Amino acid sequence: MSRIVLATDHVHDHGGDDRRRWATPMSYEEEREGAIVGLVTQLYDTVLDDCQPCRQQLLNVLKDDPATTGILVHWACLVTAETYGELPEVLMEGSEPADAPFHPTASFRKVAQAYDANWGTVDGATGAVREACAACTAEERLAAATTALELLVGFAEFDVDFLYQ
Repeated sequence: MSRIVLATDHVHDHGGDDRRRWATPMSYEEEREGAIVGLVTQLYDTVLDDCQPCRQQLLNVLKDDPATTGILVHWACLVTAETYGELPEVLMEGSEPADAPFHPTASFRKVAQAYDANWGTVDGATGAVREACAACTAEERLAAATTALELLVGFAEFDVDFLYQ
């Protein structure tokens, strides 16, 4: 199991307040998938604080790690599916209007399609998302992770209206 400890002069931790709207993935989930334990939580807290230097440092680590990217994108898809009762088509087909507040990247849409196609199967969406992230290039993983973070933070700030503003 590996961990990333970001050494800075400040801390990003919203474990004790209401900025974290949803429970982040648990360490046992990350260990099972071979992900870097705690990286998704650190990154989410960094994005909530809008700290660009820390966000960039953590994303540079994340883009080279398909398992951790898979945990993040799976979590974003799960939160979205729980929010709307299913994964909205707009996240998978790119049919949002030009003036929409949120535009998922092509790589996020591809991984979201894997999530949606495998939801409820024996291996479930987790394995499909991990495999889809492994098939992506580092830059595609970075784009998918960035979209997942924007989605999670958008829900935290705008609630269910986020995708349909």
